[in-house]
Amino acid sequence: MAAIVETSKETKKGGRWLALDLLRFCAVFLMVQGHTFTELLDPAVRAERWYRHHMFVHGYTAPMFLFASGLAFGYTTFRTWDANLRPGPALWKRFRRYGWLLIIGYALHLPSTSLQALTSLSPERLNRWLQVDVLQHIAISLAICQLLVLVLRTPRRFVIAVGTMFTFVVLAAPIVWRWQAHEVLHPGISGFVNSSSGSLFPLVPWAGFTYAGILCAYFARNVAQPARALAWPFAIVSALVLLVPIAVNHTLWNPYGIHDFWKTSPYFFFWRLGNVLAVLTLLCFAERWMERAAVARDPSSLAGRALNQVRVVGQESLIVYVGHLLVLHGSVLNRGIRAYTGESLSLGEATFVALALFVSMLVLARVWHELKKREVRFQAMQLAAASAFVWMLVTG
Repeated sequence: MAAIVETSKETKKGGRWLALDLLRFCAVFLMVQGHTFTELLDPAVRAERWYRHHMFVHGYTAPMFLFASGLAFGYTTFRTWDANLRPGPALWKRFRRYGWLLIIGYALHLPSTSLQALTSLSPERLNRWLQVDVLQHIAISLAICQLLVLVLRTPRRFVIAVGTMFTFVVLAAPIVWRWQAHEVLHPGISGFVNSSSGSLFPLVPWAGFTYAGILCAYFARNVAQPARALAWPFAIVSALVLLVPIAVNHTLWNPYGIHDFWKTSPYFFFWRLGNVLAVLTLLCFAERWMERAAVARDPSSLAGRALNQVRVVGQESLIVYVGHLLVLHGSVLNRGIRAYTGESLSLGEATFVALALFVSMLVLARVWHELKKREVRFQAMQLAAASAFVWMLVTG
């Protein structure tokens, strides 16, 4: 969801980083394809051996999104640092975005269209509704970082604080996850701490990917062409991030005792982070090649138009995220594809649906992007949609 938090105008102030746009695009493609297969494939197909490998690759969607969110946040923040130190339109615009992310995240999982029904949910249904998904996670993790910018005032102090938070959420995850936070805290809060309430993306350890993106952005803060300057350093760092925890893990040293390796192990976290960094490294080399080959130098050429669409998809990843979920899963207001097909599609059928859905999301991203250029009309449309939503809740 990188582009959920940074607009194209903000990014342009520091110059475009094509590798970041490509990373966003890859994450969007993995998200749409992976969710389609997960929701619609016949169980007999999912039982085949290849599907285990598919799920392993699909598991990188969230780390890529969260890392890209941190990278985009850091890339724009460090390059417009002074504008983030004082109240003003740019700062309030950021906090409004975080607020919208929270609202949309919870609205997607609304159990009812009646405000009265929402206030009388059973503890189990309330718990399910308030589970933290990726939108709520990004909103809170980046809001915390923005507040730290205001308090700490200098990039150096801010990076030290982010590095400290990164270390804690990654290394303390097995311990934090043993705590039954939902028994002590309200479900609206406990979901951000760990998964004891069933949350999918608590801050521990998932915010580690976001903070890692911010730390990487720190090294690009004064670089005119990040892909050219940082491709080889990123390659070295990604190799270390992959090899060091593997080497330590082979010693069988385990200071945590029994814990959920696939969700909380620092070893597995660094393995995934190393792979995300490796993908970013490859995309940086791809950007360097495009510069040398003068690919898409002409915006009107086929390659130029294709790269422009890649950037649009990255910038409008929020509408793609919401749109594909509404089409696949449905919501309290509509029925999704799954309601009609169930888990019954063959591999060929699911592949066709995934491609059709992805193409439709490309179109949606483009239309949404063009609508946003008409700022007054777009804000009026947002206000109308929000008013209709509130009216629906009040009237039930």
